[in-house]
Amino acid sequence: GDLNQGIYFCISASAYNINADVDKTMLSSLSTLQAAGIYGAAYRFIDVGSAPIYALMGAAYARFFQQGASGINATFKFAKSLLPFAIAYSILILLSYQIFAPFVPKILGQEYVDAVDTLRWLAPIPCIAIFQLLAADTLTGAGFQKVRSFIQAGAAILNITLNFWLIPLYSWKGAAFSTLISDTLRAICLWLWVFVLVRRQSNNKIINTQD
Repeated sequence: GDLNQGIYFCISASAYNINADVDKTMLSSLSTLQAAGIYGAAYRFIDVGSAPIYALMGAAYARFFQQGASGINATFKFAKSLLPFAIAYSILILLSYQIFAPFVPKILGQEYVDAVDTLRWLAPIPCIAIFQLLAADTLTGAGFQKVRSFIQAGAAILNITLNFWLIPLYSWKGAAFSTLISDTLRAICLWLWVFVLVRRQSNNKIINTQD
């Protein structure tokens, strides 16, 4: 049983890493090294902005499992308690990227002037990430790691497919668009499954009460 769960956690982690890094790898091979360098430089700022998100979710991870002992309704309730931070931080990070993007060439050099637009394109990624992680940990904490793993694997496959199509046409904009599409769809699918499972558990409770 532990091995079976371990496989799903492995799939999930691998798919997440692929989805996070495949755009950079494919950009260097399907476009120019200059585009890959500009994209990679802008992504460094995205990683910095994402750090508080991963710190929060890492600290809350064990709580999802504690709440999950009572079912997905409990993990969903805990996720909702983190929503005010998610919304506030999303607004803050979006505004920060838009305001401070012009300073990128001053930090990295004038050869990275194109990274200003790249950073603005990538700005929604941390916002999407925090809502995606809330849904994903809601599922994992309640014992639905299998669902999470398959959704994340599907998002990684979609990202790779879109990169093959869009990068040769639009260079770094194609890579950014592929990442935004796959990340957004992943978050939507995770939340849809959360709502389905929450509704199912609630209906089961009603039936058991009536019996």
